[in-house]
Amino acid sequence: MQENNIEHLTDEEKTDRGLAKSVQINTFACENCGSTLSFDPASRRLKCASCGAEFPMPEPKAVMPIAYTGLSEQEYESWGGVKSVRCENCGATVTLKEFETANVCPFCSSPVVTDIDQIPGLKPNGVLPFAVSEKEAHASFIKWLKKRIFAPHKVKKNAKHTPMKGVYVPTWVFGSNVFCTYEARFGKHYTVTVGSGKNRRTVTRTRWFHVSGTLTYDVKDLTIEASKMITQSQLEKIGGFDMPAAVGYEEEYLSGFASERYSTGLNDSWVIAQGKICNALRNMVRARHPHDVEDYINIAPVYNGTTYKYVLAPLWVSGYKYRKRDYGFVVNGRNGKVAGKSPVSVIRAFLAGLLALAAAAGIGYLIYVLFV
Repeated sequence: MQENNIEHLTDEEKTDRGLAKSVQINTFACENCGSTLSFDPASRRLKCASCGAEFPMPEPKAVMPIAYTGLSEQEYESWGGVKSVRCENCGATVTLKEFETANVCPFCSSPVVTDIDQIPGLKPNGVLPFAVSEKEAHASFIKWLKKRIFAPHKVKKNAKHTPMKGVYVPTWVFGSNVFCTYEARFGKHYTVTVGSGKNRRTVTRTRWFHVSGTLTYDVKDLTIEASKMITQSQLEKIGGFDMPAAVGYEEEYLSGFASERYSTGLNDSWVIAQGKICNALRNMVRARHPHDVEDYINIAPVYNGTTYKYVLAPLWVSGYKYRKRDYGFVVNGRNGKVAGKSPVSVIRAFLAGLLALAAAAGIGYLIYVLFV
């Protein structure tokens, strides 16, 4: 298997191989027919769509964590041999090998994609390969859409024709040994009887108490999305990513897929990670000291041996138009879970409201007949 060098191909040859149509990450050529190879999630091999030949992937290597020193990512070795293009419609930045072309954005399918200068930054040191095929991802999307009871019938009918694109999105994966001191003020409710005669009553009061102590927290594989096209909330909705299954970065895994460059840098992502760690520490304090109400929790975490990995994670992305509005969705390339928005049919929502009112009226009438 040899690297697919297209620098000397004619425009006609590029078109025949699909290299002049859209984002191309296929950098490897089939030894049998010369067509481009794509990573196949089912077989975990490189596969030729033209002749069906398959080729083995490199022996997977472990993703080695890198010590985080607080330095800016611009001070690390940059991702050489890669250029960037930016979509003028949605703002996504896609990374390509220097000889590749992109005429269509993989996220929004906009044809307005322009080359931009090389951006300083890090090269990924890990990849979480696709485990869900396009066919499986599409089936997950249709199943998800069918559960949207207010989605218009037309949208559900046309869902089978919705194209999908495989994209690797950037994530930072942090680890750290955290030692934390804390102090807090909690309260527990109790009841007392006060007054006498007609004024005798039970009231609830709060007994406040102070606590302090230390915690240790071994943070492993804390994943922070660094993509412009997916939020941390969406990442959690689709179940996150099984980062222990990530392998060392190899270009072969990107064959047939696009990849997005990170839009949130390493340092800013570590700030987000610390926020999540602090929330977890506060929850640990709450769990340690049973209480009914909380006044404050003060924590002072110290981070030791902090590391990071820059891992590309798999997503199937797509979108569709309905009444001149864009609706996008993503499918987790590891577990097939879906997150996105679907339009609401006004007629369906109205009919559902009428049915709810009719049901409420029927229940009310039944109660009246039985008990009045």
